[in-house]
Amino acid sequence: MEKFDLKLIGGQLVIDMGQTADDRFKHIGYNGQPAIYDFDEICVPIIGTVELSDEQIKKIGLAYTNGDKCDYCEEYTDKVRPSPFMADAGASMCKECWDGTKEEYATSTDEHIGDFEDYPHWKEGAE
Repeated sequence: MEKFDLKLIGGQLVIDMGQTADDRFKHIGYNGQPAIYDFDEICVPIIGTVELSDEQIKKIGLAYTNGDKCDYCEEYTDKVRPSPFMADAGASMCKECWDGTKEEYATSTDEHIGDFEDYPHWKEGAE
């Protein structure tokens, strides 16, 4: 079991998971979804602590492995996949944006985009 600080950021309870590996002014925070907070956002009073098991920490880690910020809605989510559009190579899309795009694309062009869940490259389980 490892202890982590709990903070209230923007009205959300956030587990401060520590600094990012590549930028000491960014912190990993978990509020049910993966998120990255700037140093000035994360420097709020600690309102409590939480103990997480190794399995819970690994599961949260997978959210950062499979998830990121959606380049379309700019929200962090636990799973993103590459955009289906060649013009947006390198962009990531969350399930909500994917499903909306899939429906809109089928209606306007009568072409179909595969299901969001058919992406074979996500890591699964707390290894």
